[in-house]
Amino acid sequence: MNLNTQLLTKNACYQAGKKMKVIGLMLHSTAANNPNLKRYVGPDDGKLGVNKYGNHWNIYHPDGKDVGPHTYVKKNGRCATCGGRQVCAHGFIGKLKDGSIGTYQTLPWDMVAWHAGGTANNGYIGVEICEDDTNDFAYLKKVYREAVELFAYLCKEFNLDPTKDGVIICHSEGAKRGIASNHADVMHWWKKHGLTMDDFRRDVAAELGKGKPEVKPPVSGFQSYIVRINATLLNIRSGPGTNYKVAGKIKNGGAYTIVEEANGKGASKWGKLKSGAGWISLDYTSKIGEDKKATSTIKKNKTQSVAKN
Repeated sequence: MNLNTQLLTKNACYQAGKKMKVIGLMLHSTAANNPNLKRYVGPDDGKLGVNKYGNHWNIYHPDGKDVGPHTYVKKNGRCATCGGRQVCAHGFIGKLKDGSIGTYQTLPWDMVAWHAGGTANNGYIGVEICEDDTNDFAYLKKVYREAVELFAYLCKEFNLDPTKDGVIICHSEGAKRGIASNHADVMHWWKKHGLTMDDFRRDVAAELGKGKPEVKPPVSGFQSYIVRINATLLNIRSGPGTNYKVAGKIKNGGAYTIVEEANGKGASKWGKLKSGAGWISLDYTSKIGEDKKATSTIKKNKTQSVAKN
Protein backbone atom coordinates (compact mmCIF):
# COMPACT_ATOMS: atom_id res chain seq x y z
CA MET A 1 0.00 0.00 0.00
CA ASN A 2 1.22 3.46 -0.92
CA LEU A 3 -0.55 5.59 1.69
CA ASN A 4 -0.13 9.37 1.65
CA THR A 5 -1.90 12.18 3.48
CA GLN A 6 -3.24 15.39 1.97
CA LEU A 7 -6.15 16.67 4.03
CA LEU A 8 -8.78 18.71 2.19
CA THR A 9 -8.70 21.49 4.76
CA LYS A 10 -10.60 23.99 2.60
CA ASN A 11 -13.53 21.63 2.07
CA ALA A 12 -16.66 22.51 4.08
CA CYS A 13 -16.79 18.94 5.38
CA TYR A 14 -13.34 19.20 6.95
CA GLN A 15 -14.18 22.60 8.40
CA ALA A 16 -17.38 21.22 9.96
CA GLY A 17 -15.10 18.87 11.92
CA LYS A 18 -17.79 16.49 13.20
CA LYS A 19 -16.43 13.30 14.76
CA MET A 20 -17.95 9.80 14.49
CA LYS A 21 -17.56 6.29 15.83
CA VAL A 22 -16.35 4.13 12.93
CA ILE A 23 -18.65 1.12 12.42
CA GLY A 24 -17.81 0.20 8.85
CA LEU A 25 -16.10 0.95 5.55
CA MET A 26 -17.78 1.95 2.29
CA LEU A 27 -16.11 1.60 -1.09
CA HIS A 28 -16.99 4.00 -3.90
CA SER A 29 -15.80 4.76 -7.41
CA THR A 30 -15.92 8.18 -9.02
CA ALA A 31 -18.05 7.37 -12.11
CA ALA A 32 -15.84 9.57 -14.29
CA ASN A 33 -13.21 8.61 -16.85
CA ASN A 34 -10.24 10.09 -15.03
CA PRO A 35 -7.97 7.75 -13.02
CA ASN A 36 -5.67 10.56 -11.82
CA LEU A 37 -5.63 11.43 -8.13
CA LYS A 38 -4.89 15.08 -8.91
CA ARG A 39 -8.44 15.43 -10.22
CA TYR A 40 -9.73 15.11 -6.65
CA VAL A 41 -6.77 15.71 -4.33
CA GLY A 42 -4.87 18.98 -4.25
CA PRO A 43 -2.78 21.00 -4.30
CA ASP A 44 0.20 19.24 -5.87
CA ASP A 45 2.60 17.80 -3.30
CA GLY A 46 5.17 16.72 -5.88
CA LYS A 47 3.63 13.28 -6.29
CA LEU A 48 0.15 14.19 -7.50
CA GLY A 49 1.01 16.49 -10.37
CA VAL A 50 -0.62 19.83 -11.11
CA ASN A 51 -4.36 20.01 -11.75
CA LYS A 52 -4.36 22.76 -14.36
CA TYR A 53 -8.12 23.21 -14.03
CA GLY A 54 -8.01 23.62 -10.25
CA ASN A 55 -11.14 21.49 -9.92
CA HIS A 56 -9.90 19.23 -7.12
CA TRP A 57 -11.98 18.89 -3.96
CA ASN A 58 -9.85 21.08 -1.74
CA ILE A 59 -12.31 23.96 -2.01
CA TYR A 60 -15.34 24.76 0.13
CA HIS A 61 -17.91 23.18 -2.21
CA PRO A 62 -16.24 20.98 -4.87
CA ASP A 63 -17.04 21.53 -8.56
CA GLY A 64 -18.09 25.10 -7.80
CA LYS A 65 -16.46 28.50 -7.53
CA ASP A 66 -13.90 28.76 -4.74
CA VAL A 67 -15.62 31.58 -2.84
CA GLY A 68 -14.79 30.43 0.68
CA PRO A 69 -17.12 29.63 3.60
CA HIS A 70 -20.80 30.32 2.99
CA THR A 71 -24.19 28.80 3.70
CA TYR A 72 -25.16 25.87 1.51
CA VAL A 73 -28.53 26.42 -0.09
CA LYS A 74 -29.40 23.68 -2.55
CA LYS A 75 -30.68 24.79 -5.93
CA ASN A 76 -31.04 22.35 -8.83
CA GLY A 77 -28.78 19.90 -7.01
CA ARG A 78 -26.02 22.46 -6.45
CA CYS A 79 -25.09 25.23 -4.07
CA ALA A 80 -27.05 28.38 -4.95
CA THR A 81 -24.04 30.55 -4.06
CA CYS A 82 -21.11 28.84 -5.77
CA GLY A 83 -22.61 26.07 -7.92
CA GLY A 84 -20.67 23.40 -6.06
CA ARG A 85 -21.61 20.30 -4.06
CA GLN A 86 -21.44 19.28 -0.42
CA VAL A 87 -19.21 16.27 -0.95
CA CYS A 88 -16.04 14.83 0.56
CA ALA A 89 -14.54 11.38 1.12
CA HIS A 90 -11.99 10.10 3.60
CA GLY A 91 -9.64 8.89 0.89
CA PHE A 92 -8.96 8.32 -2.79
CA ILE A 93 -7.14 5.58 -4.70
CA GLY A 94 -5.78 6.20 -8.19
CA LYS A 95 -2.81 7.20 -10.32
CA LEU A 96 0.03 9.45 -9.27
CA LYS A 97 1.76 11.63 -11.84
CA ASP A 98 4.39 8.91 -12.48
CA GLY A 99 1.63 6.42 -13.35
CA SER A 100 1.98 4.35 -10.18
CA ILE A 101 -0.99 3.65 -7.90
CA GLY A 102 -1.37 5.37 -4.57
CA THR A 103 -3.83 6.15 -1.78
CA TYR A 104 -4.45 9.59 -0.31
CA GLN A 105 -6.14 10.12 3.03
CA THR A 106 -8.11 13.35 2.64
CA LEU A 107 -10.00 13.55 5.97
CA PRO A 108 -9.27 12.23 9.45
CA TRP A 109 -10.61 8.68 9.44
CA ASP A 110 -12.96 9.35 12.37
CA MET A 111 -14.51 12.50 10.89
CA VAL A 112 -18.03 12.48 9.46
CA ALA A 113 -17.69 12.70 5.67
CA TRP A 114 -20.18 13.48 2.92
CA HIS A 115 -19.77 10.45 0.69
CA ALA A 116 -22.85 8.24 1.05
CA GLY A 117 -25.81 10.59 0.72
CA GLY A 118 -27.43 8.90 3.71
CA THR A 119 -27.00 7.85 7.32
CA ALA A 120 -23.85 5.87 6.44
CA ASN A 121 -22.04 9.21 6.56
CA ASN A 122 -22.29 9.09 10.35
CA GLY A 123 -20.37 5.85 10.85
CA TYR A 124 -18.69 4.65 7.66
CA ILE A 125 -15.30 5.61 6.30
CA GLY A 126 -15.77 6.35 2.60
CA VAL A 127 -13.04 5.69 0.04
CA GLU A 128 -13.27 6.56 -3.65
CA ILE A 129 -11.44 4.67 -6.40
CA CYS A 130 -10.69 6.92 -9.38
CA GLU A 131 -12.30 5.24 -12.40
CA ASP A 132 -10.87 5.02 -15.88
CA ASP A 133 -13.19 4.12 -18.75
CA THR A 134 -13.88 0.86 -16.78
CA ASN A 135 -12.40 -1.34 -19.53
CA ASP A 136 -8.75 -1.60 -18.44
CA PHE A 137 -8.54 -4.74 -16.32
CA ALA A 138 -4.84 -4.17 -15.66
CA TYR A 139 -5.66 -0.86 -13.96
CA LEU A 140 -8.55 -2.41 -12.03
CA LYS A 141 -6.26 -5.15 -10.68
CA LYS A 142 -3.86 -2.55 -9.30
CA VAL A 143 -6.44 -0.32 -7.61
CA TYR A 144 -8.31 -3.38 -6.33
CA ARG A 145 -5.16 -4.63 -4.63
CA GLU A 146 -4.47 -1.17 -3.18
CA ALA A 147 -8.04 -1.06 -1.82
CA VAL A 148 -7.68 -4.52 -0.25
CA GLU A 149 -4.56 -3.43 1.61
CA LEU A 150 -6.10 -0.12 2.69
CA PHE A 151 -9.29 -1.74 3.99
CA ALA A 152 -7.28 -4.37 5.85
CA TYR A 153 -5.28 -1.56 7.45
CA LEU A 154 -8.47 0.28 8.45
CA CYS A 155 -10.08 -2.88 9.82
CA LYS A 156 -7.03 -3.36 12.03
CA GLU A 157 -6.96 0.31 13.02
CA PHE A 158 -10.61 0.36 14.13
CA ASN A 159 -10.98 -3.27 15.25
CA LEU A 160 -13.45 -4.17 12.50
CA ASP A 161 -14.18 -7.71 11.34
CA PRO A 162 -14.47 -7.76 7.52
CA THR A 163 -16.34 -11.06 7.63
CA LYS A 164 -19.29 -9.62 9.57
CA ASP A 165 -22.39 -8.45 7.73
CA GLY A 166 -22.41 -4.75 6.88
CA VAL A 167 -18.86 -3.97 7.94
CA ILE A 168 -17.47 -3.62 4.40
CA ILE A 169 -19.94 -2.55 1.72
CA CYS A 170 -19.92 -0.57 -1.51
CA HIS A 171 -22.19 2.37 -2.31
CA SER A 172 -24.70 0.26 -4.23
CA GLU A 173 -24.97 -2.15 -1.30
CA GLY A 174 -25.48 0.82 1.01
CA ALA A 175 -28.35 1.98 -1.19
CA LYS A 176 -30.00 -1.44 -0.89
CA ARG A 177 -29.69 -1.21 2.89
CA GLY A 178 -31.31 2.23 2.89
CA ILE A 179 -28.27 4.02 4.32
CA ALA A 180 -26.90 5.56 1.11
CA SER A 181 -28.17 7.30 -2.00
CA ASN A 182 -29.14 5.35 -5.10
CA HIS A 183 -25.76 4.88 -6.78
CA ALA A 184 -24.45 1.82 -8.64
CA ASP A 185 -20.77 2.00 -7.68
CA VAL A 186 -18.67 -0.06 -7.56
CA MET A 187 -20.61 -2.90 -9.14
CA HIS A 188 -21.39 -1.10 -12.43
CA TRP A 189 -17.62 -1.33 -13.02
CA TRP A 190 -16.52 -4.51 -11.28
CA LYS A 191 -19.17 -6.83 -12.68
CA LYS A 192 -17.82 -6.18 -16.16
CA HIS A 193 -14.66 -7.99 -15.07
CA GLY A 194 -16.23 -10.76 -13.00
CA LEU A 195 -15.50 -9.19 -9.60
CA THR A 196 -17.90 -9.01 -6.65
CA MET A 197 -17.86 -7.39 -3.24
CA ASP A 198 -17.80 -10.89 -1.75
CA ASP A 199 -14.44 -11.35 -3.52
CA PHE A 200 -13.25 -8.09 -2.01
CA ARG A 201 -14.39 -8.89 1.53
CA ARG A 202 -12.78 -12.31 1.30
CA ASP A 203 -9.48 -10.82 0.13
CA VAL A 204 -9.50 -8.20 2.90
CA ALA A 205 -10.08 -10.97 5.44
CA ALA A 206 -7.22 -12.97 3.92
CA GLU A 207 -4.95 -9.94 4.14
CA LEU A 208 -5.73 -9.78 7.86
CA GLY A 209 -5.20 -13.50 8.29
CA LYS A 210 -8.89 -14.01 9.11
CA GLY A 211 -9.67 -16.12 6.08
CA LYS A 212 -8.39 -17.65 2.88
CA PRO A 213 -8.55 -16.11 -0.60
CA GLU A 214 -10.12 -18.02 -3.43
CA VAL A 215 -8.00 -20.75 -5.00
CA LYS A 216 -7.88 -18.52 -8.08
CA PRO A 217 -8.59 -14.93 -6.97
CA PRO A 218 -10.03 -12.91 -9.88
CA VAL A 219 -7.40 -10.17 -9.69
CA SER A 220 -4.36 -11.97 -8.39
CA GLY A 221 -4.00 -14.47 -11.19
CA PHE A 222 -5.30 -15.51 -14.59
CA GLN A 223 -5.21 -18.94 -16.19
CA SER A 224 -3.83 -18.35 -19.67
CA TYR A 225 -5.11 -20.40 -22.59
CA ILE A 226 -4.52 -20.88 -26.31
CA VAL A 227 -6.92 -19.85 -29.04
CA ARG A 228 -7.08 -20.48 -32.76
CA ILE A 229 -7.96 -17.60 -35.11
CA ASN A 230 -11.16 -18.14 -37.14
CA ALA A 231 -11.13 -14.94 -39.20
CA THR A 232 -9.19 -14.62 -42.45
CA LEU A 233 -7.50 -11.52 -41.07
CA LEU A 234 -8.00 -10.30 -37.50
CA ASN A 235 -6.99 -6.89 -36.22
CA ILE A 236 -4.73 -6.56 -33.19
CA ARG A 237 -5.75 -3.50 -31.15
CA SER A 238 -3.57 -1.49 -28.78
CA GLY A 239 -6.28 -1.89 -26.12
CA PRO A 240 -9.44 -3.91 -25.46
CA GLY A 241 -11.87 -2.22 -27.85
CA THR A 242 -12.46 -1.01 -31.38
CA ASN A 243 -11.90 2.50 -30.03
CA TYR A 244 -8.19 1.62 -29.75
CA LYS A 245 -5.90 1.91 -32.76
CA VAL A 246 -4.99 -1.09 -34.92
CA ALA A 247 -1.53 -2.32 -33.90
CA GLY A 248 -1.24 -5.18 -36.38
CA LYS A 249 -3.05 -8.10 -37.98
CA ILE A 250 -2.97 -11.89 -37.63
CA LYS A 251 -4.12 -14.53 -40.10
CA ASN A 252 -6.59 -17.37 -39.92
CA GLY A 253 -5.41 -20.65 -38.40
CA GLY A 254 -2.72 -19.30 -36.10
CA ALA A 255 -2.58 -20.32 -32.44
CA TYR A 256 -2.00 -17.63 -29.80
CA THR A 257 -1.81 -17.54 -26.00
CA ILE A 258 -4.25 -15.27 -24.16
CA VAL A 259 -2.98 -13.96 -20.83
CA GLU A 260 -5.77 -11.56 -19.87
CA GLU A 261 -9.42 -10.84 -20.70
CA ALA A 262 -11.37 -7.59 -20.68
CA ASN A 263 -14.66 -6.14 -21.82
CA GLY A 264 -14.63 -3.39 -24.40
CA LYS A 265 -16.31 -1.76 -27.36
CA GLY A 266 -16.99 -3.89 -30.44
CA ALA A 267 -16.74 -7.40 -28.97
CA SER A 268 -18.31 -9.54 -26.28
CA LYS A 269 -14.80 -10.16 -24.89
CA TRP A 270 -11.22 -9.12 -25.68
CA GLY A 271 -8.06 -11.13 -25.08
CA LYS A 272 -4.52 -9.87 -24.50
CA LEU A 273 -1.79 -11.62 -26.49
CA LYS A 274 1.12 -13.09 -24.54
CA SER A 275 3.55 -11.54 -27.02
CA GLY A 276 2.50 -8.09 -25.87
CA ALA A 277 1.47 -7.11 -29.39
CA GLY A 278 -1.98 -6.06 -28.18
CA TRP A 279 -5.57 -7.27 -27.87
CA ILE A 280 -7.83 -9.30 -30.16
CA SER A 281 -11.56 -9.88 -30.27
CA LEU A 282 -12.27 -13.34 -28.88
CA ASP A 283 -15.48 -13.46 -30.92
CA TYR A 284 -13.38 -14.64 -33.87
CA THR A 285 -11.45 -17.31 -31.98
CA SER A 286 -11.98 -20.70 -30.41
CA LYS A 287 -10.08 -22.34 -27.60
CA ILE A 288 -7.94 -25.17 -28.88
CA GLY A 289 -9.42 -28.48 -27.77
CA GLU A 290 -12.71 -26.90 -26.69
CA ASP A 291 -15.92 -28.77 -27.51
CA LYS A 292 -17.34 -27.64 -30.86
CA LYS A 293 -20.83 -27.29 -29.45
CA ALA A 294 -19.54 -24.91 -26.77
CA THR A 295 -17.46 -22.85 -29.14
CA SER A 296 -20.39 -22.46 -31.52
CA THR A 297 -22.00 -20.17 -28.96
CA ILE A 298 -19.23 -17.59 -29.40
CA LYS A 299 -20.60 -14.76 -31.47
CA LYS A 300 -19.47 -14.67 -35.12
CA ASN A 301 -16.67 -17.21 -34.80
CA LYS A 302 -16.97 -18.40 -38.39
CA THR A 303 -14.21 -17.74 -40.93
CA GLN A 304 -14.46 -14.25 -42.36
CA SER A 305 -13.13 -12.96 -45.68
CA VAL A 306 -12.00 -9.54 -44.43
CA ALA A 307 -10.18 -8.10 -41.43
CA LYS A 308 -12.39 -8.05 -38.32
CA ASN A 309 -12.54 -5.77 -35.30
